[in-house]
Amino acid sequence: MHLKKLIELVTYHLELYPSMELQDVYKLLYQSVMGPAHFLHDEALAYSYLKNEFERIWEDYETEFYVDVSLEHELVRLNIPAYRNPGTAETLFEMLLETAKQITPDKKRLIAYWQNLGSLIRHKSFGQFTLKQWKELDEKLSDADFPPISHSDTYKELYKPSYRVVLKKMIN
Repeated sequence: MHLKKLIELVTYHLELYPSMELQDVYKLLYQSVMGPAHFLHDEALAYSYLKNEFERIWEDYETEFYVDVSLEHELVRLNIPAYRNPGTAETLFEMLLETAKQITPDKKRLIAYWQNLGSLIRHKSFGQFTLKQWKELDEKLSDADFPPISHSDTYKELYKPSYRVVLKKMIN
C-alpha cells in the first residue's frame, strides 16, 4: 500500500479539479486500481460510446494530453479532445483492450485505498471532505460491493470529462 502515493495523487487531482467531490476521488481510486475493464464488459457498446465521443464537439476543460491516475499501475486518463486530432477511435479502443489485458483488477486493494482515504480524512489531511461524507459514501459503496461510479454532476459540469484510462506506455 502506497500511502504517500495516495496522498500525492489525490492532492494533485484536487489542485487540477478543486471542486471535485468525494465520489470523484473514489472514481479516481477505482480507475487507478481497477483499470478500464469495467468499461469493456460490452465491447461493442464501449466502442460505440467511444466513437460517439470522438464525433461530438466538446467544450474542453483539459489542456493536457493526459492526466496521471497512477497508484498501482502507470495509468493515465487520455483526454479525447486532445487525442482525437492525431489519433483515432480505433487506435484508442485497441489501447483500452490492451490495457485491460495487462491490468488485473484488485477489489481488495481498491477497498484498502478507500479505507486509507477515510483515515486521512479523519485526520484532516483533506479538509474539503468530512468524515460524515466519507462514511455516507462508504456505506453506499459497501452495499453495492464497490462498483464503478460516474463523476459527480459538479465535476461533469465544470471539467467536462472526456477521457479513457490507458497504460501510459501505450501512448506513442
